[in-house]
Amino acid sequence: DMKPEDGDNNNNNNNIAYGSLLRSTLISASADNNLNRTTKAADGAQAGWQYWCDPCSVGFNKLKSYKEHLAGKRHKAVIAESEALWEAYLKSGPTFYDPSIAQIDATRAWSLDLFIDGLQARSRSSIKHVLVSGVPSGQIDPSLRLCDLPPSKRAALWRYLYTSGIPCLSFMVAALPQHYVRVKELLESVETFMHVERLMKRSSKHGQKATKISHIYDIGCGHGLVGMLCAASFPHITVHAIDRVPRDSFQAQREAFVSSGCSLSNLSFEAGDLSILRNRIESSSDGHHFGEHSLMLCVHGCKSLTHDSIEMAIRQNWAWLSLPCCLQAENHISEKTSLKVTDQMRFTMLCGAIVAKYEPEIVTTIDSRITGRGIVIASPGKGT
Repeated sequence: DMKPEDGDNNNNNNNIAYGSLLRSTLISASADNNLNRTTKAADGAQAGWQYWCDPCSVGFNKLKSYKEHLAGKRHKAVIAESEALWEAYLKSGPTFYDPSIAQIDATRAWSLDLFIDGLQARSRSSIKHVLVSGVPSGQIDPSLRLCDLPPSKRAALWRYLYTSGIPCLSFMVAALPQHYVRVKELLESVETFMHVERLMKRSSKHGQKATKISHIYDIGCGHGLVGMLCAASFPHITVHAIDRVPRDSFQAQREAFVSSGCSLSNLSFEAGDLSILRNRIESSSDGHHFGEHSLMLCVHGCKSLTHDSIEMAIRQNWAWLSLPCCLQAENHISEKTSLKVTDQMRFTMLCGAIVAKYEPEIVTTIDSRITGRGIVIASPGKGT
């Protein structure tokens, strides 16, 4: 992530990929040419900034900071990788490619703020409205599909996927039947995976020993994309996707990964619930050490699944990561307490109760414009 230069720059969501595909053969553009095309302020996220760098999707209010940015390594890396990105975009296929797209639209550094501007917002009424860049309220309509996006938005999303570092991801999405590619689910899954990745890199013993995970249990996996991203990125880890029934989208995504050159041979699906793991632990000769070096993953598990999975992980000394969803108050606060608050405040308070009870090392969020249930609670565990 880009660090502030003089404290007045902002990339809106701190998810810019700088130099992620940098190669020795890339040709750097000149700083002078880049200066000419980036100093003009425009609308949307650029409004409010005196100076705007379009390739990096970042604004400045001081000329000194802006010039330092243009002379910096990270800006030069973005410019250098643009030619390789453009060549890759031209070969991306009909799902993403459109002849009307300018090079900057496919190579500009990712900014969620720019991407959501003008997209259909989630609405509980018949009145439709759109998201606005720079306005932190509202969420992407969950029904919005990739094929519903205008060409410039599809190009920006391609750039986000292609530079994510996740093997075959943009190719998998391109191969997937488009009725399965919902923008909200895709962004939510990738952002969740990034939190999983950070958790796995986190030290487990005060910086002396790196976390080592050999098994991931994706409980209540649903469409299963988060577990698949883990399987694709960590082929040495066995990923166990567990849910009551397999969804059609699960199989479709798996087939799309395979057709894109990622076999996911380390991924399995089991029909059932948390009792699968509970029975294995109880039948193990040394149940307390069953599944050592494991990660319990629970993304939007229903009702009691969130705290049940956390408690199992803690008993086994596993790492765990949870995105709570439909929490039940009686599982987390006294039955004497009556919560007469908004739904979002109620959810936040119940997540706070989870944090107070289980004392995780990590509490963070996914941007609320992607999901209204984006609180991430995690712990690297004690047995990893």
